[in-house]
Amino acid sequence: MNPSPESMEERIARLHGAGMIDLHFDLPMFLYDNRDRENVLADDFLSEFEAGDIGTVAAGIYIEDQYVPDRALEVALAQVARTYVEAERCHRFAICRSYAEIKRAREQGKIGLLIAMEGAEPLGADLNLLRIFYELGLRILGLTHARSNAAGHGGVFAPSGSSPEGLTAFGCELVRECERLGVILDLAHINPAGFGDILENTTRPVIVSHTNTRKYYDIERNISDEQIKAIGARGGVIGVNSILVSSKKEEATLDRYVNHIQHVIDLIGIDGVGIGFDFFEFFYRRWSEEERAAFHKKFPHVHSIPDLLHHGHARNVTAKLIEHGFSDEQIEKILFRNWMRIFEELL
Repeated sequence: MNPSPESMEERIARLHGAGMIDLHFDLPMFLYDNRDRENVLADDFLSEFEAGDIGTVAAGIYIEDQYVPDRALEVALAQVARTYVEAERCHRFAICRSYAEIKRAREQGKIGLLIAMEGAEPLGADLNLLRIFYELGLRILGLTHARSNAAGHGGVFAPSGSSPEGLTAFGCELVRECERLGVILDLAHINPAGFGDILENTTRPVIVSHTNTRKYYDIERNISDEQIKAIGARGGVIGVNSILVSSKKEEATLDRYVNHIQHVIDLIGIDGVGIGFDFFEFFYRRWSEEERAAFHKKFPHVHSIPDLLHHGHARNVTAKLIEHGFSDEQIEKILFRNWMRIFEELL
C-alpha cells in the first residue's frame, strides 16, 4: 500500500522538529522587570516556546531609558543574573556559550538561551567590561539601539535623520575586540554610517538579528538593498522581524512578512536569511492602558501581525512559507540552519 500523503500539519511538525531559532527576544529585561516573581520562564514562556517548537533564543539585554547612563551597568548585570536564575529553575532551558553547547541543548530537547546585548550602554566606554560580559556568557553584541552611546549612533524610525557620524574611536575598538573574543556583531539598529564602519573594522561574517527591508518599509531602522548585499558578501545572516513589516496597520500580515524574507533571498540567496521575531506581546499583555498608550506614542510605526504575536504562533510562519511555495530545504534554512551555520563559524 502507498503511504497516505503528508498533511500540512504533519509537514509543519516535521520541519519544526529540530527547533526554530529566534535571534532576538528581550527576555532578560522582562525577567528583571518581574524580579519579584519566581518561575517566570516556566509560567510565562514555556508553553508558548513548546507550542512553536522553539529550540534556541537570543536573549537580549536591553537597558530602558530611565536607567541610562548611571544605572546601565547595574541593571545589565541584574538582567544576566535573573536569566541564569530562571534558567536554572526550569530544566527545559539551558544557557549556551558555544556552538557545541547550542547543539547539545538542541539534541537534549532543551531550549538554548544565548545571551545578547542590544545597545552597548552597559559598557560605558570601558573595553574591559566587554570581557567581563563575555565571561558571563555574552555572545552577541549590537552596538546601539535607537539612540547614541559611547560606541556610535542608532538609526531612526524614519526614512532619514540619524546622525551622519559613524562609530566613535571606542566603537571601532569595541568592534575589533568583539571579533578577537568571538562575540558576534549585530548590526540591527545601527545608523548607516556606523553600519559601514563596522564592516570596515571586521573581516568575519556579521549579522542583523532583527530587521526588515526598506523596499517594503522605508525607514532607517530597516536595511537597504546595498546593506543586505554587504551582509551577504560577508556570509552573514539577516533575521526578519515581526513588527516593522509596513507603515500601515492593515498591511501587517504574514504575507507581508514573507515578502521581506523573499526580498532578502532575491538579493543574497537562501543562505542569508533567518528569523529574529522581536516579539513584545509578553510586555504588552501585562501593561496598563496608560503604559500601552505611552508605547504607541513613542513607537507609532510598530504594528504587530495578529497571527504572529508570540512564539506560540511560530508555526504560522512555516505554514505561510509553504503556501508561498518554499521547499523543505529552504524552510529549514530559514528556521534554523542558517543561524546554526553562523554559530558554528563564529562561536
